Amino acid sequence: MGTLFARRLSGVLGYQYADEALINKINETQEVRDALAVNVEDENAPGFFERVAELANNRNFFKVALETCIYDLALKDDLVFVGGGAHIILETFPCLFTIQIVRSLRDRVKAIADEKRISYDEAFDLVKKRDKHKADFIRHYFDRDLFDPTMFHITINTSLVSVDDAVEMAVNQAGRAFKPADNSEASLFLKKRLMERRAQLVLFGLNLTHSGRITFEAQEGGTLIVHGVIGGNDEKEHVLSVLSNLPEVTRIEDRLKVEVLSRMLY
Repeated sequence: MGTLFARRLSGVLGYQYADEALINKINETQEVRDALAVNVEDENAPGFFERVAELANNRNFFKVALETCIYDLALKDDLVFVGGGAHIILETFPCLFTIQIVRSLRDRVKAIADEKRISYDEAFDLVKKRDKHKADFIRHYFDRDLFDPTMFHITINTSLVSVDDAVEMAVNQAGRAFKPADNSEASLFLKKRLMERRAQLVLFGLNLTHSGRITFEAQEGGTLIVHGVIGGNDEKEHVLSVLSNLPEVTRIEDRLKVEVLSRMLY
């Protein structure tokens, strides 16, 4: 029901529609591949795609890649996004309006049973399995509770409200929440977060994320401030050189310190 609602809402608003199908294609998206390939001359070089596939199984990489894709989508166009933790990734975005669609378990089970022509017991098991999968995803990548109602502006029960009425309610509420003056602030927010996430993807491509000691702060106008500690001057110069190749970066502000990075075993 949430997908049907979102598709109708995007049609009424004239927004683009996207959903969690994106999750299954993270390592194939051009946005992620471009950031990872910024330090290689040819992304078709031997080992590149193997490296991308390897990173796709890394929890931290996957989260950064997902954030990168969602920021990029939101920057390109007005968007209705379903699932995938987008409401958490964008929770500080100034033009965000979050909607939780709920429905009684009885109605959900009946709808699945009718759609798939299966028994009510099978439909019940499928609903529970889907809920668990989604809840586990949000808990694993964001350490949050999928069903926490405080993460949403409004909650609509489509067992009591028709989809058309729900869409009308959402359009009215979103219209009150958004102001034309928010557009420039929202665009700047997305550009800065996107630059920071692309820089993080570069570190994954350089295999420099294990230390967790390099962070980024994007500024208006394309300035990227690089904080943290790195193991040597040659490594530092290489990292800064690669980061400067990111298309949106116009200036690098170097705040990296060179120190010996020791590894300790316990």
